Amino acid sequence: GTIPLRALLAEATERLRSVSDAPELDARRIVERASGHDAAELRFELDRPVTQREMVHFDRMVERRTAGEPLQYVLGSWGFRTLDLFLDRRVLIPRPETEVVAGVALEELRRATEGRDPRADPPRAVDLGTGSGAIALSIAVEHAHAGQRAVPFS
Repeated sequence: GTIPLRALLAEATERLRSVSDAPELDARRIVERASGHDAAELRFELDRPVTQREMVHFDRMVERRTAGEPLQYVLGSWGFRTLDLFLDRRVLIPRPETEVVAGVALEELRRATEGRDPRADPPRAVDLGTGSGAIALSIAVEHAHAGQRAVPFS
């Protein structure tokens, strides 16, 4: 017989109840990753039969999550502001409040560049003690002049 994606979602939700504060959300994210569908697409694919490859990927991820591994590491990536960061055990998971810090830094850079002579050296931002690099990457991507004169700091 064939198993629909909907059944994987239900199975993962049940299996994750003991380890997750949000088992439905974790299950959905795992099924999205296993199936290759984003949240909007998955709604329309729930009755589609699961492929063998999807089942293997799903089982591996659910096992890792039920063993207590954080969802971000299980999925291998996590959204941060406008970015999709690749994550594994070597890097700390960026916290939601770090997105606020990045936003404050970007706002300060915008304020510092307002009304400046365009020929003047732009203000510089330095991310010291960087973990995942999420703040520096956000600044480089979201600030118009940040990536133009990037200088490594060690």
